[in-house]
Amino acid sequence: MPDAKRLNDKRIDWLREIGAVELHRALPDATGFLFSYQHGESHLVQQVEDHPGIHDRPSERQELIRLDDILRTLAENEIDVPTPKTWVLEIDQELPDDLKFPLFLRTPRSSWKRGGEQAKVRNLRELADESELLRRAFGWNTPIIARQWLDIAVAGKWMFGNAPQEIRTWVVDGEPAAWSFHYLHAVPNPAGFPLSEDDLSQLKTMAATVAKPFHSRLIVVDFIRDTRLQWHFIEAGPGAVAGTAHQWVFKYVANRLVGKETNPIADEVGGAF
Repeated sequence: MPDAKRLNDKRIDWLREIGAVELHRALPDATGFLFSYQHGESHLVQQVEDHPGIHDRPSERQELIRLDDILRTLAENEIDVPTPKTWVLEIDQELPDDLKFPLFLRTPRSSWKRGGEQAKVRNLRELADESELLRRAFGWNTPIIARQWLDIAVAGKWMFGNAPQEIRTWVVDGEPAAWSFHYLHAVPNPAGFPLSEDDLSQLKTMAATVAKPFHSRLIVVDFIRDTRLQWHFIEAGPGAVAGTAHQWVFKYVANRLVGKETNPIADEVGGAF
């Protein structure tokens, strides 16, 4: 709760409005789904160990924490969706022979960038500089994820520059349930919206495909559109810790998790599939 107040996280209020209760008030035999911040696997174990009917279980959430693990799981299960070519650069290994510039760099757990901007890495010197910056922030031996640079379609401007046309999809029990524009909190009237029926159909199919190997009851799968109007898979994660500024999408998804079918209030920037 202190975290929610500090971050001005409206999800807590939205959950209360649809009847959610705090976990410490739940009986041991309660069933349901836990929305909470990610403070590590041991913290989640402590939260749910006395509530076997509450999801996510630690193993369900943990397999969706690191992007390198997610990409490995997708490859092992022969999941093929449009994705920027990606290399995982370990600190003690030579650079791959097929590495091609320009690149976008991030770490397995975070897409954080200096100043929040999407920095384009154009050569080996910039690769070394950006890698050093990320390792100073996240640990000297942190793997660096290098991704093929995409010329993204711009939704609008915000404090960190261009906000991309990025979509968050919400998958409940293996079925894509809803979608929302990811930067709605910063760009309330984004360019490129509303999406076409073909866009929504493609996003729904891709979200279901990506979510297939994972076990969490709620998975978010994010996609970005490039300037050629093609969608690319960016990342997936545990929906228990994921955010959206679209109140009605969030409430619709939360209700679906406890078996309540509600009529979502759709608009140009979010709605049910």
